[in-house]
Amino acid sequence: MSPTVRIILACCKAASPLLLVAFLCIGPSQLCAADFELKDGDRVVLLGSTLIEREQRYGYWETALTARYPDRNITFRNLGWSGDTVWGDARVAFDLDKPGIGLKRMVELTLAAKPTVILICYGTNESFAGEAGLDAFKKQYAKLLDDLTPAKARIVLFSPLPFEPASQLPDPAPRNRALGRYRDAIKELAASRGLRFADLFHATRESAAPLTDNGMHLTGEGYRITTAAFERSLGLEPTPVKWNDVEPLRNAIIEKNRLFFYRWRPQNETYLFGFRKHEQGKNAKEVAEFDPLVPEKEKEIAKLRAARAH
Repeated sequence: MSPTVRIILACCKAASPLLLVAFLCIGPSQLCAADFELKDGDRVVLLGSTLIEREQRYGYWETALTARYPDRNITFRNLGWSGDTVWGDARVAFDLDKPGIGLKRMVELTLAAKPTVILICYGTNESFAGEAGLDAFKKQYAKLLDDLTPAKARIVLFSPLPFEPASQLPDPAPRNRALGRYRDAIKELAASRGLRFADLFHATRESAAPLTDNGMHLTGEGYRITTAAFERSLGLEPTPVKWNDVEPLRNAIIEKNRLFFYRWRPQNETYLFGFRKHEQGKNAKEVAEFDPLVPEKEKEIAKLRAARAH
């Protein structure tokens, strides 16, 4: 329960029934979307499409959150998948004849990570369906949240990033208007469920520097520049970071993400586990060998993080 809610409850106990009625009329987002904070022992899963997947290559956002809590043991698992949607379309692989398999895989992987916090960012790819696809998007996003309920995690819904001008692309203004409608739908969904809404759509528009390499996908420098906007979208005051000082920490985080990526999305997966496993399936046992490597790298991250507390 947030401090704001505790104060209101205390006031209601001591005040008139009318004040209690006023309290009960407060919207769910005000009651439940508590101030964002990562706690000691939190297990954070990042879920989404290209914006999320590519973050693991550069690690700026994860480094900022890790450095923010130097005395807290917090682990991150990036389950982003480029080109994905709330239907899990990118996760279908060759199982095109199995409706819902992509969503099923997404949910199972997320729950298997036993998250206490889930950061979700969808809407970019879905927005190309325009106004006609908006209702289906809202319905499917709600289903995804329902399916993730067993995790009992604190969930944050991020807006998509806006498109920015690029020499090889048309004026992005019409696309951003359509994307803005999806951003609004995500905000409404978050409010209806008492979840925190993190608005990257407006926060990142403050930057005058180019953020992407194609008008759509952040570069490494783009992730670095948007770190403050990422923190603000969570309701956090950006922590001044001297990136040279945290470079060893960021490099360790990038390496941890690489090892975890190889574990849950090994190359040649079709040969290892799919319909061609009769060719190279004997090598599948090597994938599990990544299991001890990820926590070993996290020990290094913990040492680097703790050193910042002194």
